[in-house]
Amino acid sequence: MGKYGMLMTTFANKEQAEPVINEIIRCGLAACVQEIPIKSHYTWKGELCHDDEVLVLFKTRGDLYPELERKLLELHPYDTPEILFLDAEKGSVAYLSWIDEQTREK
Repeated sequence: MGKYGMLMTTFANKEQAEPVINEIIRCGLAACVQEIPIKSHYTWKGELCHDDEVLVLFKTRGDLYPELERKLLELHPYDTPEILFLDAEKGSVAYLSWIDEQTREK
């Protein structure tokens, strides 16, 4: 796992996402969180689904991923939430330094 990255997950709506986002930021597990409205198409329990959702992107450090994943699994209302971590191969030094400043020490 790289030094920095982005964790992706989805929620049914902004109201469901907001308390989780606030807790993650309060805990210092992410420096920045972005919400994007999306339409998801998938099969769940044998049924084809087409749902409006909110894609949430958590900008963080790789060493915080295990704790961020645990916290999301604890707080997330979905039975099986999407939790994907994408390594950031490169980034501006200033932005990566800001992530360090905004996230807690391990």
